[in-house]
Amino acid sequence: MIADAEERARLVRESVAEALPRPIDEVQLDDFLMDDLGADSLTLLDIVFRLEMAFDIEITRGEIEKTARGDLSEEEFAPDNIVSAAGLERLRELLPEAADRIHPGLRTAEIYTLFTPRTFLRIVERKLDGSTPTGADLDE
Repeated sequence: MIADAEERARLVRESVAEALPRPIDEVQLDDFLMDDLGADSLTLLDIVFRLEMAFDIEITRGEIEKTARGDLSEEEFAPDNIVSAAGLERLRELLPEAADRIHPGLRTAEIYTLFTPRTFLRIVERKLDGSTPTGADLDE
């Protein structure tokens, strides 16, 4: 297991860089994957695959969605695919680096535009630690 936080961060950045492809020095932990680095939905899948291989973990879409919702039901989180006030608050807790991009009217399909390499680093850390990311646990 990769225990060193700096090494974990480097491997996440490397996985993102390889998926794009770009030099690792062009990938910072707080860059928005889609807006800053030009990732698309297929690139996100490639990043997940690379992280699974690099860290010997499994990351499912269902886990990512459940993590985003927390204890909220799908209907409480995003009725009619528009994130509710409670859902927006949950996302602000989960993705503090994207708080200024989390606004009323946010559609569920836009949530992935909020992801950064740091988002995936948190997911990796929780998987390696054997826990599920929830609320303030992610804001370390």
